[in-house]
Amino acid sequence: MIVEAENREPAILPSPLKTTNTTSASHNLKPVSASSPPKTKNCKPTFVTILEIDRHRPDRIIFTGKEVKVTTIGFSLICLLAQHRGQVMSYEDIIKKLWGAETDAIYTRIIQHVYKFRKDILDAISNNKTNKEKVKNIFKVVSGRGVMLNINDAEIKIN
Repeated sequence: MIVEAENREPAILPSPLKTTNTTSASHNLKPVSASSPPKTKNCKPTFVTILEIDRHRPDRIIFTGKEVKVTTIGFSLICLLAQHRGQVMSYEDIIKKLWGAETDAIYTRIIQHVYKFRKDILDAISNNKTNKEKVKNIFKVVSGRGVMLNINDAEIKIN
């Protein structure tokens, strides 16, 4: 760019688009569009808390940040499994703790409740193949033995 000074002598100034002094670090820079943020590898959102249970709100649980409505007995079952997470609770133990001496409570009733809150969770978080497997692995029905909440301590929050 040529600019005339007061004494009318032309002077050559550096272009604002080009730099004359470059450092070795500036040679490694890549242009980034102002309209899109730079891309990073493995930029997946992660949830530390997968399951949140609030004993003062027995009408719902929070699963991966989404509110899920549950029945009273479903909430009681989830709380019971959360207290024994990582362990298979037998159908007999669950029936004794949740229904007591009630004679019409059988293991199929427990499985029905597990399937119901699995479905409700999937409705809240999006019912796709990945989520189905995730929810199925967290709320595990072990055929002939019982039910298990397959989650570690860092992934659950109980208030």
